[in-house]
Amino acid sequence: MNELHLSRRIYTKDKLDSLFEVQETPKESLLTRLRKQCFCSKRRMWKFFTSIFPIIKIVKGYKKDYILGDLIAGLTVSFMHLPQGLAFSVLAGLPAVFGLYTTFFPLLFYTFFGTSPYVAFATNAVIALIVQKIVLSEAVLFKSTLPDPASNTTLFINMSDINNNSLNLVISEYDIIANKASTAMAASLLVGIILTTLGLLRLGFLLTYMSESFIGGFTTAAGIHIVSSQVPKMFGIEVSAHTGAGKLVKMYIELFSNLEKTVVSDVVITVICIAVILVVKVCVNDRFKKRMKIPIPIDLIVVVVSTLISHFAKFEENLGVDVIGDIPSGFRPPAVPSLDIAPRILVDCFVMAILTLMLTISLAKLTAKTHNQRINDNQEMVAYGLTNILSSFFSCFPQSATPSRTMLDSDLGAETTLNSIPTIVFMLLVVLWIGQLFHSLPMSVLAAMITVAMKNLILQFGDLPKIWRINKLDFFIWIISCFVSVLVNLDYGIIAGIAFSITSVVIQHQVSSGILIGQAGNENVFLDFEKRKNVRDHESIKIFRFQAPLYFANAGQFKSQINRKVIDPMKLKKISKNKTDAMEMGNGQSNENSKLSENIENGIDSKKLVQSTIHYIILDCQMISHIDLSGISMLSQVIKEYKSVEIEIFLTNCSSAFLDTLTSAGVFENFPSESVFYGISDALHFIQKSKESERAEA
Repeated sequence: MNELHLSRRIYTKDKLDSLFEVQETPKESLLTRLRKQCFCSKRRMWKFFTSIFPIIKIVKGYKKDYILGDLIAGLTVSFMHLPQGLAFSVLAGLPAVFGLYTTFFPLLFYTFFGTSPYVAFATNAVIALIVQKIVLSEAVLFKSTLPDPASNTTLFINMSDINNNSLNLVISEYDIIANKASTAMAASLLVGIILTTLGLLRLGFLLTYMSESFIGGFTTAAGIHIVSSQVPKMFGIEVSAHTGAGKLVKMYIELFSNLEKTVVSDVVITVICIAVILVVKVCVNDRFKKRMKIPIPIDLIVVVVSTLISHFAKFEENLGVDVIGDIPSGFRPPAVPSLDIAPRILVDCFVMAILTLMLTISLAKLTAKTHNQRINDNQEMVAYGLTNILSSFFSCFPQSATPSRTMLDSDLGAETTLNSIPTIVFMLLVVLWIGQLFHSLPMSVLAAMITVAMKNLILQFGDLPKIWRINKLDFFIWIISCFVSVLVNLDYGIIAGIAFSITSVVIQHQVSSGILIGQAGNENVFLDFEKRKNVRDHESIKIFRFQAPLYFANAGQFKSQINRKVIDPMKLKKISKNKTDAMEMGNGQSNENSKLSENIENGIDSKKLVQSTIHYIILDCQMISHIDLSGISMLSQVIKEYKSVEIEIFLTNCSSAFLDTLTSAGVFENFPSESVFYGISDALHFIQKSKESERAEA
């Protein structure tokens, strides 16, 4: 058996401080620190420009060996960008062409500002769903301001060859689309401003308030919302745009009440497309992933084939199938987004900014870890922000990374962010010429694609048994985040999930337990006395460990735990007083008094009699990372109460921050610093030596 023998001195706090003095760090004034930072050099200028435009460093260090990997990754991912761009634009409540814009421009700008070669920064289903919410809300508000087409007054130009009411109807529809586009552009600008601000201020720590269980529950609910938004398209039924709390329930009520209007052709197309896409993705791409250099672009194949069949079979005229319609060729002229609606959409934009940060950073870190690379979190946040800001001027809605396209880039071995150039060229061709060929693409095909894309999000329900086994509070965070988001709305789900996540931290600290520690044989190893076998206790000594920070929320819990696990000094004092009173009464030679004395003595719990022989308590503070005024007050009270029954307390394994706080609070004015030891072994050795000295004197 391997053995380890250690030899060192016994350390108290004072002895440790005298031998190893704390180094005083000279404090500089704010003005001095600013002066040190305010200088200019070639190296500093290079670092500044390359931090804003990482592409400079990438181009400078680009090697010929990178070309093949970047080319294959870029072209392959292009085949996913096209169908998903069309689908997620429709999901966002916008014409399909906006999905092409929101693929081309974000990829272009992220190439200049981004640092991760794998992040595919373009359309995202979860973000598109929130865009749909604000776009539809603003469209409803806009419609209410339009004049009645049947009235004689009109805001539009009269044309002799077109009926006045028809002209009103056509131009009103155009204005509604323009309003939706304007809303989406404003949202992209606001999301970009928020992300850029967070990056410049180094506020990425906000993500720490989003636990994995919250993210899992929320994204699952988002997946349910996304699939539900496509169900009417699968059935070919037009439903009203529902907003606010309970919109999903309202939508299904309306859908089920109109099932007689189902277009059977749409249902058949949907079922066939879902089956084909699932079979290829699950049974071919996933199963033979390691053997295939490039996965089968089944999404693109389904889009092309279904468009051709729909066009030549005239699905729209013969079967009443809803198709995607005209896709204008070319780009819309740049425009400055209007921020008049900012007060109404600011909250949703903040939610989208946090979700973009959460989803994209997690993917960037995951892929970087896979390839043993590093990313700059704050630079990435700025890159996401600047990409959204610049894209907003070109008719784009808010963007984020998409897991499927990002992971595909990683699997294909993209070398640099320049792998997006083939994708950008491909999307440019689509926008200028190819896009208009998809006029006959059935909407039910896009609905099927979106539904299959949500497969992994919906399957997160399978994680619940594992989460339940690991941590019950995490399970309830997941459930609350998911079901509030589904039954009420996504924004309420975010509030409920984060609120319960923070509350769970308080709950865990409030129910935190203290444990008794014992020594493993004669070794310098200390384990849980109640759970471990072959762990011995020490005569007249108890070692107690409190397993949480000590602050206002659990200060009372700390006292009750140590009183219950070790001994309650107030009860011990009361028992001792009652016994003394009974003994005095027994001296009167009265039979009743003698019986009373005997009953009181017999009534004392044998366990308490054993506990009353405790003379020392060693408080292991290694898990008390923080202590506040309430904690200090409670600790001082506990020390005082045990001292009143002649039980001495020693502190061990104290962190520097813990000791500094006690010193600042003046605790060591009443509690001797000689009772603070480096470790449990130091305190035990001191107690044993004290006992030997007492026996020698006796």
